This record gives sequence, structure tokens and C-alpha cells, in this order.
Amino acid sequence: MTTGSRAGVGLGETALRITRSSGFRFLIVGGTSVVVDAGLLWVLHGLVGMWLEPATAIAFLAGFLVNFLLNRQWAFASTGRLQHQLAKYLALVAVNLLITVLLVKALTALGVMYLIAKVLTTAALSTINYFISRKWIFI
Repeated sequence: MTTGSRAGVGLGETALRITRSSGFRFLIVGGTSVVVDAGLLWVLHGLVGMWLEPATAIAFLAGFLVNFLLNRQWAFASTGRLQHQLAKYLALVAVNLLITVLLVKALTALGVMYLIAKVLTTAALSTINYFISRKWIFI
């Protein structure tokens, strides 16, 4: 086997290991949830003409459900009690909402554009949420 072949095998094994990691899967689930949320909002409000408020709520709930179930089943392959995990997850979502509102407000008060503040807040919370999900919710 040549050195190039070994490097290819090493890269393939590394890529496989990464794609099987809960962290990678957590990111995929998060992206999928955003697509479901935004896509359903677009369909309900943009195409069907549903009022924005109920369309937003339905889309958010759909994204929430996709996120919880895919994280439970695929990202973390958890077999814990569904009710306990859902209760913990709901608590995490509530805390995330509060922190998001406060941080976006604080960052915009410091002169950061609101969309950038939202993205920065989401990125920071996503990192923290991964560890909370792995160590506390989906055990």
C-alpha cells in the first residue's frame, strides 16, 4: 500500500467517524429543523396565505418536534423515558428563548446589527445545547 493510499484510508475513516459522531448529527438535525420551520412557514404563509401568527407558531412547533425526535432517535440514539426527556427539552427551549431575547437585546444595545446578534447568540447556544442534550436530556 502506498503512502497516498494510507492517507486516503485515514481520511475515509476520519470522515466516517465524524459523520457517526453525535456532534455532527446534532448539527445536521439543527439544520433540518431550521429547514422544516422556515419551509413550512413559507408554505403556510407565503403559498397558502395563512395569517403570519398561526403560520409561524405551526412552523415553529413542527421544527421543534423534528428537532426533538431526530436528536432523540438519531443524534443521541437515546432509549431514556420519553416524558422525562421531553420535559427537560421543554425547559431547555424556555431557557434558550429567554437567553436569546436578552442577548440579542444586549448585543444590539452595544451596536451589533440585530441579525448578526441573533446568529451569534444561536451559535453560542447551539454549542452549549449540544453538551446539555448529550449529558442531561438524551441520556
